[in-house]
Amino acid sequence: MPRFTRFSLDGVQRLSSAGQFHWTDASVTLVRVDSKGVVRQAKSLAEKRAMLAAASDNDLVLAGGREVVALDDISAARAALTDMSR
Repeated sequence: MPRFTRFSLDGVQRLSSAGQFHWTDASVTLVRVDSKGVVRQAKSLAEKRAMLAAASDNDLVLAGGREVVALDDISAARAALTDMSR
């Protein structure tokens, strides 16, 4: 499997500039490519929370629904999903 040192996010909208993001929308799926090249997806809110808990800054995490957004701030994404459970 390839080892990625960095991912280029050129041409992909970033979460930090996307404004309000609808995490709980059933059409939103998260896709994570880890540093070993393993690809995983998360559809349910519980799966999304677990994926973000396991993700590191070395992983590529994309959110896809009506558009694709790169999660360039994993900590903010974790916080957003945590706040939704309250």
